[in-house]
Amino acid sequence: MHALKTAFYLLCLGSNTAAKLHHLYVGSFNASAIHNVAFDDETLTLSLVRSFPTSDPHYWIDFDYEKKNIYATSVSKWTSYKIMDDMDIVPVRSLPLTGSCPGSQSIFLTSSFHPPHRVYGSSFGGAASCGNVLSVNEDGLSDMIQAFDYGPGSGIHGLALSPSGETIYSADDTGNAIWTHRVDSRTGEVHFVDRLAAPVPGADPRHIVVHPGGGFAYVVFEGTNRLAVYSIDFDGGLAYANISYPLIPPDHNTTAYWSDEVTLSHSNSYLWASSRSHIPDSPGYITAFTLSPSGKIQSQLFLTPTSSSGGMANAVSPSVFSDEFVALTDNERGFVQIWRFDGVGAGVVDTLELAGNGCCANAIWYD
Repeated sequence: MHALKTAFYLLCLGSNTAAKLHHLYVGSFNASAIHNVAFDDETLTLSLVRSFPTSDPHYWIDFDYEKKNIYATSVSKWTSYKIMDDMDIVPVRSLPLTGSCPGSQSIFLTSSFHPPHRVYGSSFGGAASCGNVLSVNEDGLSDMIQAFDYGPGSGIHGLALSPSGETIYSADDTGNAIWTHRVDSRTGEVHFVDRLAAPVPGADPRHIVVHPGGGFAYVVFEGTNRLAVYSIDFDGGLAYANISYPLIPPDHNTTAYWSDEVTLSHSNSYLWASSRSHIPDSPGYITAFTLSPSGKIQSQLFLTPTSSSGGMANAVSPSVFSDEFVALTDNERGFVQIWRFDGVGAGVVDTLELAGNGCCANAIWYD
């Protein structure tokens, strides 16, 4: 019976009838490299295509809207790489992290869905966080549009734009809050709207993602190891929906874990999240939720141990071609994995260990 159910789910998840080689780029925390990795969805195997030396470690990488460039956090700056026809990458330009945030470093960035696809980035560490708005051209990053400050005690670790691109939300891990800024569509500049404290002390919002329907945001609470649901009103205002889900088993000591990532599946029908362990060789956890078309969480499907603590990673990245596969990166041992999802549960199909102390940060699917 389970086999029949699995076969049905795999059909619904959009598994390819013709095998194809898919490529991912993987960043590193300490090792100065970006790796190009291939995944064969027929043999279910990973292989290293090439590693590209970089001048800095990249805690977070992301594509531009057309996947012609890679944007990267780069310690005290932002860097863009041009993707060539053979999928090699070439560094093109770096722009300095700007603002009143001494001692912090660039930590996260995201690209707008809407033309001219500006880039928004945040810093973390030190006494306060800065936000930077960057213009782009066909070769990647272009110029600084705006530098703004979040203020003393802030530590922004994740950003998410609303579907319209008119609002940006900032997860303040250090300040235990979520910030809302309005985006000027003409200039790209942002303007403060609200700072909403987390519902409990020590929640520590780390990453945030907004459903494409625009009615819900999902936030990883790093400190309490919960996935929290926020509602969004017609004007982009956030409110905690008094709904949260565990990212570690209920009998585990929450201080031994620090939850990490939240992201939507290819079809937006599922939500993925992950937690990491502070204890080496003790596993973190990966979980998935079913979503209604409007973005309401319907059920938490599983809470499965990962292969390692995850180190600073355990960053989950769903494929861009099907709901069936997700990538997971590890920083304790330095690997990237592919997990296969059957609509009910998920398990590892292959693991690729990558040389270099500091790999791996997050992975992004190219094709």
